[in-house]
Amino acid sequence: MNDSIHFIFQNDLVITEIKGDDFTDLFNRLSTNNISDQTNLVTDSIFTNENGRFIDVVSIWSIAPNSFMISNSLNHDDLLSWINKYTFEEDISISEPLEKKVISIFSSNKDNNLNIFGEVKENEIVNKKVGDVELILAKTSFFNGHQTVNLIFNNDSKSIQSIESYLNSQDILEMEDCQFNSFRIKNMIPICGKEIINSYNPLEIGMSHLIDFDKGCYIGQEVIARLDTYDKIQRKLLMLDNEKDSIIISSKGCDVTSLDDAYCLAVVKKSIFN
Repeated sequence: MNDSIHFIFQNDLVITEIKGDDFTDLFNRLSTNNISDQTNLVTDSIFTNENGRFIDVVSIWSIAPNSFMISNSLNHDDLLSWINKYTFEEDISISEPLEKKVISIFSSNKDNNLNIFGEVKENEIVNKKVGDVELILAKTSFFNGHQTVNLIFNNDSKSIQSIESYLNSQDILEMEDCQFNSFRIKNMIPICGKEIINSYNPLEIGMSHLIDFDKGCYIGQEVIARLDTYDKIQRKLLMLDNEKDSIIISSKGCDVTSLDDAYCLAVVKKSIFN
């Protein structure tokens, strides 16, 4: 068994198809990262509100002639409402959620090679076939520096079983929810519904890598740029020891967002941890 490489089913993700000539331009005006119009490329970006706080984190898979958008089910309705609010005469349409599944393969060791399906360049979309199952995959580093290979395929029992059997044959086993919760806490990996919520902004949660500070304006850009330029970020995501850091955890300036038996993630005011 390969103890350091695992996979998880991303059951809380929604995949929609985006059509229209204006979607790249519109998304560049709304989200934090520069969405490339290059095909076969993945771009992760953040939608923020006027106060620079999270609406959602999305992954755009540019595949000719259309594109996929992977978003979080908890935020899906709010995200679509936000996009619609700023869509006027643009040529863009977003489908209903597709019957697609996402599996993420990752390693507990940041230096581990994840070339399970051959050499894949970061953020490049590749078509593969596992048995009779056709899928698309891409390697990214969204897991806070941990590389992850994301697989997208049809959400049916036969496809799921085939992919799962193939991964198991490569000594890549599914990580249980409780194990992944501990893993992501120890590696400070934020998720939707816990750290990625509209109470916080991306800089507080340590997600500046999904912000292009050189691109043009987007909704929330002024607030985020001011926080970054003048070092005005007042809170920070920290991993805390439940026993050793009990004083910080119990303070009014500490919001515990994720918890396991030994550690927790918390958004803490600077005045407490400085």
